[in-house]
Amino acid sequence: MQILIIAATSFELQPFLEVVSNYDQCDTLVTGVGMVATGFELGRMLHEKKYDLLINVGIGGCLDHTIEIGSVIQVISESFVELGAEDGHNFIPIDQLGYGRSTFTSCLLNDKELRLPFLKQGEGITVNKVHGSTESIEKIKKLHPNSLVESMEGAAVFYAADKMTIPVIEIRGISNYVERRNRATWNIPLAIMNSNKALIKTLEYLNNLYSKI
Repeated sequence: MQILIIAATSFELQPFLEVVSNYDQCDTLVTGVGMVATGFELGRMLHEKKYDLLINVGIGGCLDHTIEIGSVIQVISESFVELGAEDGHNFIPIDQLGYGRSTFTSCLLNDKELRLPFLKQGEGITVNKVHGSTESIEKIKKLHPNSLVESMEGAAVFYAADKMTIPVIEIRGISNYVERRNRATWNIPLAIMNSNKALIKTLEYLNNLYSKI
């Protein structure tokens, strides 16, 4: 099984990079922050080599304040929540405009659904500008009430996976809540450490479930 592990920044993947030599069938890709950088670098990588699975790893903000900082979530679907048009105070997603899709999920891997039994699952939203005002946060919660995690890259990875018919897993360590910017409550190191532990556990799980990695 050929696996591509994708992160926006090297520090989000640093714990795994220290042991990556133990995983011969895994390549890593650091794309840069945001959807555009991720889409470009991932497209270039997928043009050069065929992969059986994509794993997106990183940190993210959580819309649910009952979930502890440092928790790890498997994001099972991703949405481009800013892709569309404004009509006064209303937002029209690209789906309703008739120009494409805004939400993507993973295809099956060897006829099995890619839900990891040791992680909580939730839906994700992908943004160019992380939410930091009460008004915008309340608006996005009303538009996407089931969404749990906010990131700046997830939907770009899911989009590429969908276009190439490659299964995808997204693992997000919760570094902060989606609220007015308050760095005092963040814990980025904990989120990175736990998400990388979850990545390694995922590779072990896949090895046992499918074939040698």
